[in-house]
Amino acid sequence: MAIKKVVLGRILAVFAAALVLCLVSFACGGSTSDEAKPAGLKTGGTLTVGMVNDPWDFDPPTMVNMPALAGLPHVYDNLVIRNPDDTMRPMLAESWEANADASQWTFNLRKGVKFHHGKEFKAEDVIFSINRLFEVESPLASVMMKPQNMVAVDDHTVRLEFEKPNAVLLEALVKYHMQITPSDVDPARFVLEEFGTGPFTIAEHVIGERTVFKKNPDYWWDGHPYVDEMIFVYLDSPEARAESLKAGTIDIIFDLSIENSLSLKGHPEATVVQASSGGYLNMAFQVDEPPFDNVKVRQAIQAVTDRQAILQAAQFGMGGIAYDVPVTPSNPHFNSACVPPEYNVELAKRLLAEAGYPDGITITLDTSTTGGGAMVPMATVMKEKAAPAGINIEISNNPETGYWSEVWLVKDFVTVWWGGRPTFEAYSVVYPTDAAWNEMGGWGNAEVDRLLDLVQTQSNLEDQKATYEKIQCIIVEEVPRIIPVFRPVMLGSHDYVKGLEPMQDFTLQVRWTWLDQ
Repeated sequence: MAIKKVVLGRILAVFAAALVLCLVSFACGGSTSDEAKPAGLKTGGTLTVGMVNDPWDFDPPTMVNMPALAGLPHVYDNLVIRNPDDTMRPMLAESWEANADASQWTFNLRKGVKFHHGKEFKAEDVIFSINRLFEVESPLASVMMKPQNMVAVDDHTVRLEFEKPNAVLLEALVKYHMQITPSDVDPARFVLEEFGTGPFTIAEHVIGERTVFKKNPDYWWDGHPYVDEMIFVYLDSPEARAESLKAGTIDIIFDLSIENSLSLKGHPEATVVQASSGGYLNMAFQVDEPPFDNVKVRQAIQAVTDRQAILQAAQFGMGGIAYDVPVTPSNPHFNSACVPPEYNVELAKRLLAEAGYPDGITITLDTSTTGGGAMVPMATVMKEKAAPAGINIEISNNPETGYWSEVWLVKDFVTVWWGGRPTFEAYSVVYPTDAAWNEMGGWGNAEVDRLLDLVQTQSNLEDQKATYEKIQCIIVEEVPRIIPVFRPVMLGSHDYVKGLEPMQDFTLQVRWTWLDQ
């Protein structure tokens, strides 16, 4: 079925141009099912993925840890997903259009799609899934504007109506929390059972050992996935995952650490695939707990953050310098006039004294090796560079298992890594006062909240820039988080794994991955 041309009307100019560019290949070039297959394609086989060992459940709106972020997008489908080059691909929505001010969006849904338990996919399921986001207070609820009204025009057409312009709607719809779940299932069952429309079903799930995904023979995307089976094998450390790849017991590492990428690059049968991204490493304060409730303490720690040293020691020079905000310096929304100070021991000492700590201070920084982010090396550099200012950092290295449920959002000062996101989402997923993933002890600023509401309605890049510049200045000054570096996204694989591409948002996508064996 041919994809209809995506009509964006006169949506806010800068977003409209980007969205049209993203979708032109699908709007004009035929359906997803009609795409040419890779040269030399071989189908079938089992793809084994080395995965961080962290328990997870199957409910999309509340997912939080890496196995869920990697697994559930292969069980469920979104209305639209991202390609590896960060453009967008129609999925359960074949096409869409917006009215003149982007306050009303209409989605034309794919026909003939069935959930794994047999229900036909309809507009009612889109409405049900969006409503659940807000009912369960999903992290995505702080990014996605809540529709004022949702209308099932017919079984395969749904209209979302908003109180005000919502030019960034697609940024929410592509997120992993926005997977479509069926409306005829008791939501209590989603935790332990899956009911997706996706390319795989879950055949076996043994916590701490493996999860087995079987190819969905009735998947709507003809010919996909290319493999018959995918298995997550849970391994307790980055080193264990790297050694398992070298030994041939796994085919892919998700997510590969920078340190282990160096050893794999020298292995004759291993491949490291990587891409630059807006993903970053950071350290988050619980600003409602002493001593981090004192902004001068946070500013002192900011002053002894040696970003260049972290980039070199923790990431071997890969990635880029960040300035305490989640947008790169090349981003048109970045404000070069509002950046944190260079590494400055004397400034840190003065700020500590003003905060009431003239003799220095001892703090604990919680970290872990979980995922591919170099959080432990970053913590080590921070400890070394902070000491001359009288800031004694004690490092608590936590197990990978349970880090995202028992340490992140819980401990007072923690290391974190994030995948890359477009500007609005990068700010709105963390910084609003009521954001579910506000990792700064509920830090909030009424002006930041107001400005994030404002930017969704602005009609041109210059207005948006002015708004984001104000947001950046507030965040750099108040230091709820320190973001020292952007990190590359990396995957490790055997050389017979084809079609594997790193995703800029640090997710895993194997719908188009195959084995040349």
